[in-house]
Amino acid sequence: MEIRETGDPLEEIGADTLMLFHLEDEPSPRGRLGQVDWILCGAVSRLRARGKFAGERGATALLSPNGKLKAEKVLVVGLGRQADLSMVALYRLSYQAAQTILHLGGTRVALEPPFRAFPREAPIRIQQAFLEGFLAELERGRPGTPFSITLLSHPNGG
Repeated sequence: MEIRETGDPLEEIGADTLMLFHLEDEPSPRGRLGQVDWILCGAVSRLRARGKFAGERGATALLSPNGKLKAEKVLVVGLGRQADLSMVALYRLSYQAAQTILHLGGTRVALEPPFRAFPREAPIRIQQAFLEGFLAELERGRPGTPFSITLLSHPNGG
């Protein structure tokens, strides 16, 4: 399994799936998800307005960037309400996210760990907690598969 970190612009990151996270209590996408929403002409915002995806824990939305990004698909994973999040919940969610990736197929995944959901935690701790479960489930689901994971670095370099 290959893991690398990048600060490249979202539009330049090649992957089978670009995975980002959305908090239920953020009324509109923010950070990199907000940027993707803008690039995709409000696709995430429209799903929320129509009541189809609001960031509920474990809910997912799969978007097609139609050539606007190098990623073939954008997977948005709901985190639930920020007040209900814990490191244990993050670990469980990482398994669910990996199961969704396995279901979608492909081996190249770009993702931003859900840094925004844990503003009081060190970014490296969030990254490690998420990757522990995520990578273990990928390996369990498809042993020996040469996955390529691209981690989008913390926006503040932390």
